[in-house]
Amino acid sequence: MNRLFQTGANRRDVLRTLAACMADWWLPRRAMAQRPPSRFALRRTGPPARPERRVIVVTFGGGVRYEDTLAPEGWINIPHLATELVPQGLVYPMARYEGLTGHFNSTGALVTGCRQNVDAYGSEAPVTPTIFELLRKEHGLPPEEAWVIATNKSFGLMGGSKLRDFGDPFSANVILPKQLLIETIKSAVSTNAGPGVEDRQALAEQMMMALDEGYEGFGWRVFESGRALGKDLKATLAKSLLDYFNDPTVPTSGDELTFFMTKEIMNRLAPSLLVVNFWDIDIAHYGAYSLYLEAIRRTDRLVHELWQHVQSLPAYRDRTTLLVVPELGRDSDVAGNGFANHRSGDDSCRRVWLVALGAGVPKGAGTERPIHTFDVAPTVARILGFKMPECEGKPLGELAF
Repeated sequence: MNRLFQTGANRRDVLRTLAACMADWWLPRRAMAQRPPSRFALRRTGPPARPERRVIVVTFGGGVRYEDTLAPEGWINIPHLATELVPQGLVYPMARYEGLTGHFNSTGALVTGCRQNVDAYGSEAPVTPTIFELLRKEHGLPPEEAWVIATNKSFGLMGGSKLRDFGDPFSANVILPKQLLIETIKSAVSTNAGPGVEDRQALAEQMMMALDEGYEGFGWRVFESGRALGKDLKATLAKSLLDYFNDPTVPTSGDELTFFMTKEIMNRLAPSLLVVNFWDIDIAHYGAYSLYLEAIRRTDRLVHELWQHVQSLPAYRDRTTLLVVPELGRDSDVAGNGFANHRSGDDSCRRVWLVALGAGVPKGAGTERPIHTFDVAPTVARILGFKMPECEGKPLGELAF
């Protein structure tokens, strides 16, 4: 029996072939316009006005301190951003988050352009419209055009607001890959009769069975269908699970599974708007500085690999703007363990940065102009061509829309 860290080349080849066959059987490569309309699609006389541009927003979820990342002494922790991506784009080193220094509210400000003051653990949706709802409502787009792929289990309601004229009919699909992984591992170790966590193929099979049985228990909100995932979407996610479990590098983190699912959604559906929340950095709450730095480096690597994937896809290459931003900072107290929390509300909790790459972005540029994280939402709106109601943020004028 092949074990967790002993996956043979022959087995990998068989599983990759199986994954490809599954995807090609379940999910023919056809244009989105040929898909039957979603039951939530708007009634329009013509086809949906799909934007020409694409936007991907990536967060260093969990929050990072400026001195551990974009400050010169922090470049060692973000080598791909500092030496490869920043020179290709535009960096804003003087970004700031204003609002409650909790994860749901800080990311809520990114996707709404307004400060949020809701439950910090994600039991309440944002109180103002999100970029996902506004995009889909104005352009008449199906749910497959907007996605939140988050590692944090409390982000299930991030895809749409609680407003009567918005909400579920126009929300983004939200999937939480790490929760699927956690629940599968719990199931594997809960009985002596099970295969345990060493058998990667058995875990992959259990995760695909879990997709059959229903995703709601993992906090997912997918609007393509009812409780059971549609076979097309399930095929997409199943292939990403097999790729994750059989990658030669033997990935182990929740963020890496988030990355694999993001890639496969891009491959098969090419959505106009993606928000990807990497979350391993929040290990800092346990007080292990080395693990916090390791997670920053992993996120840096995954952002770089995601940008490389953008360049490999005709649907994204030369038409995609990537915005990378920490959702918030962390406490100062450099001499102590300030990195572990973000509760003080001090300047270190609020100072962040933003890196923009791709379509419409000047290369090798930087500006000391102060910006705010709630400028992200109206910037996305300007790029994708939908109206943003009055909000606190302003579009980033340095970008060519």
